[in-house]
Amino acid sequence: MDKTTSNMNMKNVGQRIREARKSKRLSQNELSEMAQISPSHMSDIENGKTSLSLDIFMRLTEALQVSADWLLQTNVPSVAHIQGGEISEILSDCTASETQALIKMLKTMKTTMREAK
Repeated sequence: MDKTTSNMNMKNVGQRIREARKSKRLSQNELSEMAQISPSHMSDIENGKTSLSLDIFMRLTEALQVSADWLLQTNVPSVAHIQGGEISEILSDCTASETQALIKMLKTMKTTMREAK
């Protein structure tokens, strides 16, 4: 894996850590305390500026109560299942017309992403 890919992966993981932290209504300081790291290190992790050790990664998954698969979101079947569940959860409280509109947007975005490659 080249350095650019590695940096992009760290940014993606950091973004998911931030998303999970916010969904748990935790501040960076609170999460850093739970994970036993400094607030500045927590900020660097969320911003994809630094790599994190396996030990810290495990402490973060435990503190946030999220799976490592969800944070990593690699291209494996179990993660695809998790992502499918996320989509189902998002759609679960939508009306039929909202669901149709979101499906149409997803299809359009998918086509646009593939054409941009």
